[in-house]
Amino acid sequence: MDRTNYDIIIIGAGPAGLMAALQCCGAHKKTCVLERMPAVAMKLKITGKGRCNLTNSADRKQAMNHFGANGRFLKYAFGKFYNIDLLSFFNRLGIHFVLERGGRYFPEHKDAGKVAAALLNEINRENIELITGTAVTDIRYITGKGFQVSLSGKGITDNGQSNLNVLQADKVLLGTGGKSYPGTGSNGSGFRLAAKLGHTITPLYPSLVPLSSETKIEQELDGLVLKNVAVSAWCNDEKIGEDFGEMAFCQRGIEGPVVLAQSGKIVRQLERQLPVYISIDLKPALDHHKLEARLLRELNRHDKQNLKTLLKRLLPKKMIPVFLRRLNIAAEKPLNRITSKERKSLRLLLKHFSIRITGHSSFKNALVTSGGVCLDEINPRTMESRRVKNLFFAGEILDLDADTGGFNLQAAFSTGWLAGRSL
Repeated sequence: MDRTNYDIIIIGAGPAGLMAALQCCGAHKKTCVLERMPAVAMKLKITGKGRCNLTNSADRKQAMNHFGANGRFLKYAFGKFYNIDLLSFFNRLGIHFVLERGGRYFPEHKDAGKVAAALLNEINRENIELITGTAVTDIRYITGKGFQVSLSGKGITDNGQSNLNVLQADKVLLGTGGKSYPGTGSNGSGFRLAAKLGHTITPLYPSLVPLSSETKIEQELDGLVLKNVAVSAWCNDEKIGEDFGEMAFCQRGIEGPVVLAQSGKIVRQLERQLPVYISIDLKPALDHHKLEARLLRELNRHDKQNLKTLLKRLLPKKMIPVFLRRLNIAAEKPLNRITSKERKSLRLLLKHFSIRITGHSSFKNALVTSGGVCLDEINPRTMESRRVKNLFFAGEILDLDADTGGFNLQAAFSTGWLAGRSL
């Protein structure tokens, strides 16, 4: 059996793992990074639709709030390495960023692949050993001897080694990601390894994921993009989320920033088999009183026109058949014959266009994983396991997930930075 000894083994060459490797390499430790895919940071290359929304301008407290109750776990990590630190880190690598709407930072070249390449170049410059194309099949912790990491695959290293069977290490970092976009390498294998080492895995759900409706309205409205709308999510008549911005309908579901941002909460309720619906305010700039006044003006000025003509001025073309069906009013009905009750129904539908949500896409189409290694079992000041000495965690494998805006990537880099310094 071939065996190679290291001081540190980092499993997973995504943002968290690569950052950790770069932070611990200065300690003159023999370090190895393992990646099951043929290339590093494959998921990073598709973030932000390939543009890489790296981080956000929100202050630390605001950013932590985007992670819900678990956000407090990031207080120390964000205090040590946050957005300005991350931007400065990449500036030194030759990557510069621009600030866009919603406080989102994107690289000037709008190319996530170049961000990944910059990390890889730095790994090579620091002569950190990288083994790609090999999967970790098992980890064993032996008291007094450290960790034995079993591998499968040919595993090509920088110096041409291949067919390694077992690696030995004093310390191990699990930065394998979650289960989202398994084609990029994050297939959930890290959770199995963490569980085998004695860690609790909280329930796993796809998050930042397209949703599907009871009536499959997403297929009827395929291709429709709604901008500047207010969308709220409801469960058992209780609001569980709300956001303002853009949403879209396509064959795979209802998506867009304002939907994806709330999808994690919605998925959790669906998994509990509770009724969930979203409500779309198509006229958020007008309250009910102002919208009522506008409708009255339309009806009085164009009293000889029909309802369908009015809807063309109020709605995208694709939504008109849906509205007519829900209003149950004939499209050709003259506006001078619209009753006050029908006008009220139209106003309410414009302000509260509800869609019953009954399903969601799988991890295959999810941007992040909700759930993961239980945070109570991790020291937030070091990212070291409280259960196994010299075992560390960073990134999406942890029970941390936020909505869109660069927060998830920031958490991966921050926890990776802290874990690397601790290693």
